[in-house]
Order: sequence, then structure tokens, then C-alpha cells
Amino acid sequence: MVMSLNLPSNLEVWNYDTVVNIVTKYEFEPGIFDYKAVLNATKPEYRNDHNASIRRTACSMANADGGFILFGVLDQSSKVSSPEKRIVGMPIVGDLRKTFADKLLPVQRPVYFEASPKPIVLPTEPKLGIFVVYIPQSPLRPHIDESTGNFYRRGEGGKADIMKFYEVREQMMFTEERLRKVTLFRLEIAQYRELISTLFQLGDNLTNALLRFDTGAFKIMLADICDLIPTSTDLLSKLLGIPISANLINEFLERATYQGLRLHVPGQPNPNVAYKEAIVENLTLLDQRCQICEQGLERLFGHLGEH
Repeated sequence: MVMSLNLPSNLEVWNYDTVVNIVTKYEFEPGIFDYKAVLNATKPEYRNDHNASIRRTACSMANADGGFILFGVLDQSSKVSSPEKRIVGMPIVGDLRKTFADKLLPVQRPVYFEASPKPIVLPTEPKLGIFVVYIPQSPLRPHIDESTGNFYRRGEGGKADIMKFYEVREQMMFTEERLRKVTLFRLEIAQYRELISTLFQLGDNLTNALLRFDTGAFKIMLADICDLIPTSTDLLSKLLGIPISANLINEFLERATYQGLRLHVPGQPNPNVAYKEAIVENLTLLDQRCQICEQGLERLFGHLGEH
């Protein structure tokens, strides 16, 4: 979705010109963009309504096709002389990512999002900037704002519409089925880590191990859930590297076993020593890769077993 709009896929490389191009081309907030003048309401009496508006927008994007929220840009209710005049900036204070995340606490299940690592500073005013949040279509949809008890989807002109009963029901049924596949896949990775631990415990007998990683179903299971993983992250490529690393370890184990069946000539280097070092090194790398992937999947889908 990001690339189809010719936008940088990494929010870190967005700049002021990126925002100008968006606001000029999409001045009146189509479904994929939402403009908000500030992240925090300027007056206490507006705080609750403003935070509720942010939650509705986040829910509606996560429940639909995803989108971008640009803080520091006036929405269509504000009349301006030119589209670029909508870019007014907002105060750059505090941890903006955490502030945004805290506003979404009443939303369940938690909404995954990405945010610009630092605000895009206005060229005319260094104390003001634009803060960008990207919310992909959520694998955990539908999301509900528990403060209102409503599910939302994107409507005309970027409006957050309340979802109808049948829409919520269809999303729930579809999502629960796919989450079961996600759980099975995550359990597969957990079993990889258990096998890694077992192999490490063998110590000097590692090169005689008959245990192997079963990689036959890994890519098939990943294919079933790959469209639930945001393409803006590198998680998918890391997951694809797991069976490659596992097969390499299997090959080393096979060679070590074959060498172990041959008579070792006294005084000659023992080839199994080199195989053991290679196996230990690659087991360590595989365990690290699995751990990183587990953390990435947890950020997307919550703790294993919650669903």
C-alpha cells in the first residue's frame, strides 16, 4: 500500500517535501490519510473529545485498509488559501510515540502501529513539526474502543463510521480462524527453540545427535499467514531465514554423523571437532533469529496463548 502511493516505505526517510506532496495531492483526507492539527488538545476541556477522535481514527484504519495519521496538519474543516497552508506543525515535546500509544489504551485488542522516529521539523519554525503514524490493516481486527463500546471503519471523506453487526461478525470469524494458524506457526518456532536447547545440552555428544529440524512444513505455514505481517517491517525476511539456517544445521549434523561412523586415525585431526564448532555457532545464530522473530510476532499478535 505504501509503495503503490509512491511514498517511502520507511517513515524514517519521510521529510517536509513528502508531507507537502501528500497534502497537495490528498487535501481532503481520503480514507488512507487523516489530518489532525495536534496530538494533545490545546485546552483541557477538549482533551476527552480529541483523544476519542484519535481512537476512532486508529480503530477505523486498523479495521479497514490501514492508513496514515499526520499530526500537525489542519483537516478539511479548516478553510485555507492553499493546500500547503494546512501544514501548520505542532509543538515538539516529550515522547510522541508513547503519548500516542497511551491514547490508544482503551482500544482492544491493542493496535499495532509504526511512527516516525522523530518529528518532521517545519523549515520556517524549528519548534514545530509533523508527527506521522502508520497503522496497517490489522491481523487482529476488529478493534473496539471500549470507552464507547463501538467498532469503527473508514467511511467517506476519512470519517470513522460505526461498523454494523454483520461487519463485526464477519471480521471476527475470519480473524479467529487465521489467528489459530498464527498460533500454530508460533508454536512451531517455539519447538525449534526447544530443539536448539536440547542439542546444546548434548555437549560433546552433539556430533552424534540423531535429532533434526523438520523444515518441510515451515514455509507452508508461513505462506498461510504472510499477508498478516506488515511489509514495512523486515520480519517476513527474518522468518524466511529460519528454515534456511535450520537446514544448514541439519547438513552439518548429517556430515558429523557420517564422519563418526568412520574410523578415526590416531594422530590425525578429528573432523568432528570442526563440525561441532560449526553446529554450535549456527545453533546460536538460529536461536537469536528465532527469538527476534518471536518478539516481532508478539508485537503484532500479543502474548502466545492469549487468543
